[in-house]
Amino acid sequence: MKNTIKTFTVIAAMFLVNYNATAQTAASNPYDNTLSLNLQHANATGGDEEKNSHVFDNIHPRALENFQKSFKDVSSEKWTKNGESYFASFTKDSVFTRVDYNKKGRWLETIRYYDQKKLPGDANYMIKKGYSDYSVLGVAEVSFDDVPVYLVHIQNESHFKIVGIYEGEMTEVESHKRW
Repeated sequence: MKNTIKTFTVIAAMFLVNYNATAQTAASNPYDNTLSLNLQHANATGGDEEKNSHVFDNIHPRALENFQKSFKDVSSEKWTKNGESYFASFTKDSVFTRVDYNKKGRWLETIRYYDQKKLPGDANYMIKKGYSDYSVLGVAEVSFDDVPVYLVHIQNESHFKIVGIYEGEMTEVESHKRW
């Protein structure tokens, strides 16, 4: 039963990350030194504060309130309405964060993108032990309950892989041969 829950959680997290991010080509590295991902829609409101404050008119007040309580030290977030949902995105300490809310302003999930240095020690150890001949491209941490799911993007000379880590267990979610 625990394996079924773990598998479902990792697959759900993969769906969220793939749904929310614009796809990258297999030959390109989706993570660079600053982890700037191809999430062009996350910057749809632009960097202009006046322009961004106008967007607040279209964001559910509960989402704004929840965001301000959860991220007190963030003031440069960019808000976007996407259909019937909202998301805020920002970068702090080299971590790109996206927070999603439903149409009623209730929190759905938080997705954080960062490099291997910020991956918790136990998860980092698991990757190094299980995939010693691979290098880490980047990490997507998905939180939609109390336990985060780590989706670690790795590569070696012949493969790209995504490895999911949830509740101390590791699962290979995707594997693709390099060109």
